[in-house]
Amino acid sequence: MKPTLLVLAAALAVSGACRAIADGPPAIELDRTQCSECGMLVSEAAFAAASRTPSGETRVFDDVRCLRKAHAASDTKSRQFWFHDARDGSWMDGRHAIFVEAPSLQTPMGGGFLVFREHAAAEAAARDRNGRVVGSLDDLFNDAGGSQ
Repeated sequence: MKPTLLVLAAALAVSGACRAIADGPPAIELDRTQCSECGMLVSEAAFAAASRTPSGETRVFDDVRCLRKAHAASDTKSRQFWFHDARDGSWMDGRHAIFVEAPSLQTPMGGGFLVFREHAAAEAAARDRNGRVVGSLDDLFNDAGGSQ
């Protein structure tokens, strides 16, 4: 009986670990993963983004501009979004993202966005790049003045 319980516990642990990974951002292989919107290969992780629908469909983007374009007419509140923090390069939940739009910034599809986890870092980047802070994910999608 003990070996059976051990096997069951191991199976539950593995399934929980897989689910946790499946709930997070997708893996991106630079220069191998295609952007879901424009088809270009994701070559710079710093500008890459991702989304997931409630049904589990995951999409990867090479630029925030592609993500905005792909989700322009969709219900963004029911989706998960991830971006890379411009300071440390780690994935972050899009609901906590602060965006900086700087037209002079060269990004893969000309979106001109950097993403930050901390407001002070976003403010500093906006000043340094003569850009502006787009405060939240909702603002990013609702901002008529943004680049699309």
